[in-house]
Amino acid sequence: MSEIAPPSIQLNIENGDRIRIQQGQRAIPDLLGHSGTVVEVFRAPFSSCMVRIDNDPDHQREWFLYRDEIATSTE
Repeated sequence: MSEIAPPSIQLNIENGDRIRIQQGQRAIPDLLGHSGTVVEVFRAPFSSCMVRIDNDPDHQREWFLYRDEIATSTE
């Protein structure tokens, strides 16, 4: 039997990190490709987080995202 390699992900995300939303198992299609800032990190479910999306008309809205839905950004 061949082994299935887990997806390559950065394990450490922190408050203030810049991210880009990517396709994941539960991704919201309208959010794909948007950038934002991590405002809170949860350890369960593993490395999930709350993100504030750039240019959101509701500047206080935060989105819950799973780790497979985000990629760190250097912008």
